[in-house]
Amino acid sequence: MKLPKSISLLLFSGACLTTAIVTEAGPRFAGGDLTFLGTASATDSNRVSPNANAGGDTYFTFTPAIQYFRESNRMNLNANLSFPMRRYDETDALDSDSIDFNLNGEIPFGASPKLSGTWGVTFFDGIRQNYFTNNNLNSEHLHLNAYADYIIKNRLSFRTRAMYSDRSSTGVDSAFTNANTTTVFAAGLHARELIRGRIGLYAEYQIRDRETDRGAINQNVDASESGLNFGITGQVLPERLFPKLEADLSFGFTSSSAGDRFNSGANSGSRERLTLDGRLAYPASTKTNVTLTYRRNLNVTDDDRTVESSEIDFGADYTPNQKLQFATALGLRSNEFIYDQDGREDDIVTFTFDTRYTIRTNWFANLNFDHRMSDSNEAISDYDTTRVTLSTTIAY
Repeated sequence: MKLPKSISLLLFSGACLTTAIVTEAGPRFAGGDLTFLGTASATDSNRVSPNANAGGDTYFTFTPAIQYFRESNRMNLNANLSFPMRRYDETDALDSDSIDFNLNGEIPFGASPKLSGTWGVTFFDGIRQNYFTNNNLNSEHLHLNAYADYIIKNRLSFRTRAMYSDRSSTGVDSAFTNANTTTVFAAGLHARELIRGRIGLYAEYQIRDRETDRGAINQNVDASESGLNFGITGQVLPERLFPKLEADLSFGFTSSSAGDRFNSGANSGSRERLTLDGRLAYPASTKTNVTLTYRRNLNVTDDDRTVESSEIDFGADYTPNQKLQFATALGLRSNEFIYDQDGREDDIVTFTFDTRYTIRTNWFANLNFDHRMSDSNEAISDYDTTRVTLSTTIAY
């Protein structure tokens, strides 16, 4: 007899919590800390995927992982390699064994460096869910990024950043195959503590190019954009009211041009647009942190559509004691598919709640609630979805 999904979820999670064995901290390796982790989780969803016709399912995931952390006065390294293994209760076609790798570095070059920077590499190969295409995708994604800041004189510095993304996908639920690459380069000047010793200003010039391969949806658009971004950093609100506020706010004017290599000029064109990107972070108390982020920029979907997205997120985390942590976030999204002949528009509200409990020094339990409401003029993107995940992690 097959148990209901909700009962299966509870039994699985209970077994995870009662059979875990805790060991001591991991070994030292090459001057850093090496940690081995194992995470078992169970997720109950009222949808298999973000697809209007999909039903719900329960899936179980076991993720062995290796983490490495090294800190020195020359370079800090943080690496994670994991192998998520996911099995569905009803939809066997979505069962997957994935590879997820990321490596991040920070280069301080001493206590008071003239040159500092960060860099990162991420790689994913496996099945994932995609909310733009409303599909399950067998995807391979390589992402590289780097940032450098060089102090020219006193509080004036030259900064530059670069990004490269190479992504290919095939549909699991529907037949399509495509790939796209994106390259970004930006450089500019940053004057720190310019106004009243606490507000900084920066300006940078950005170039972004992307190229797509032909996909079954026949919406291929190659695009390039360039423009100036201006920003403000530091204590932008009254210091007596917000003494520890951190801010990084920017806006820019960008010219975008696009051309369709496979269709006539219906999807081609150029347009001027405003870009926005900002973050405010405020430690309201020793136990509570509050953040507000806003972003307006272009995204590229896995089926080669160009979408202009506006995103605003309000988040808060609360740590009442060393063992217990809470975090919640409310997000608003607006997506406009600017070269889409159908004129698709999405308005989305997201809400997440996470709680983490430290059972012992290296044994953790997590509960995650994720709700998404999507309102769209296309039926396939007009839906609500909820996921609840229970997990436990052991580190040694």
